[in-house]
Amino acid sequence: MDYTPYLRPILIIGASLLLAAVINLILKILIKKAEKTGTKIDDIILLAIGRPLYILIIVAGLYYAIHETPYLGELINTFDGDYRYRHFLLTLFATWIAASFIKRIIREYGYEIASRTKGEMDDRLVAFADMSGTYIIWLIGLMIALSGVGVEIGPVIAGMGIAGLALALAAQNLISNVFGGMTITLDQLYKVGDRVEFGGVYGDIYEIKPRYTKIKTLDNVIITIPNSKVINDNIINYADPDTTVRVKIPVGVAYGTDPEKVDKIMLEIADNTPNVLKEPKPLVRFTEYAASSQNFELLVWVKHYDDRHPAIDMILRDMFKRFKEEGIEMPFNQMDVHLKKD
Repeated sequence: MDYTPYLRPILIIGASLLLAAVINLILKILIKKAEKTGTKIDDIILLAIGRPLYILIIVAGLYYAIHETPYLGELINTFDGDYRYRHFLLTLFATWIAASFIKRIIREYGYEIASRTKGEMDDRLVAFADMSGTYIIWLIGLMIALSGVGVEIGPVIAGMGIAGLALALAAQNLISNVFGGMTITLDQLYKVGDRVEFGGVYGDIYEIKPRYTKIKTLDNVIITIPNSKVINDNIINYADPDTTVRVKIPVGVAYGTDPEKVDKIMLEIADNTPNVLKEPKPLVRFTEYAASSQNFELLVWVKHYDDRHPAIDMILRDMFKRFKEEGIEMPFNQMDVHLKKD
């Protein structure tokens, strides 16, 4: 059997793989040099074209290798005599580059420009563009590619409407999560780095995606929550409008203790706690006469939510020492049982 006809396709594939590797190496060198320049646009262009160009060279090698393969070449010429499918592939790769380029432009320049303005609407629009821009570009590119191979776009769009309705019914959770992500972005419910609490989870926003939000807990654990669940829950954002928070510290003392003495001790402790702000001033409230104690509440403000737990720790430790020194008893729940003898 003569293998000579198959030698040319193998050489073409080998040459395309070699060329792709060389191009990839050159791009890596250029990217490193671009990082040292004063502008970001060269980095963006190189990163946008790098991966698509690498894959395109390999695909092109396979395409021409098939054309040079006996039987396969004749078969593909039957379907692609006017090179429509070659144009289809090129359109898809051009769309890939455009989508990657626009996404990087938005992330490198959009947020920076929006942060210089006073209003919040442009920040929300940039975030929305970051989330949806890639999908829009791919939809347009796909429509152009399909029209290039003779597919009528009108029936496709109509079919997409019917299919979209069926898909919407079949993927309600997915769609609700995506719309939840849009709501979070447009309404600025929170942003990456904010300390939040919702759905029984307490931690910092680690990542916001169209379908889900990732939270990094104080135990350094990443928890992923669907966006549809987030927007249907009460959200506590400790970083909005600023990072200062009020801390409530309940304390109970034995009956007979002078409330003014308790006020004085707790305010002195609050004034000597490093993380507690002087303004607004700490405040002590007498909250109730409980079953076995007089209950008070110390209210203090800390500058940052990270200071919340250290402040509570220091105050409680100092409170225990001071109450012990002053002879103030901190009671615990107890029950007296009386037995009656017949």
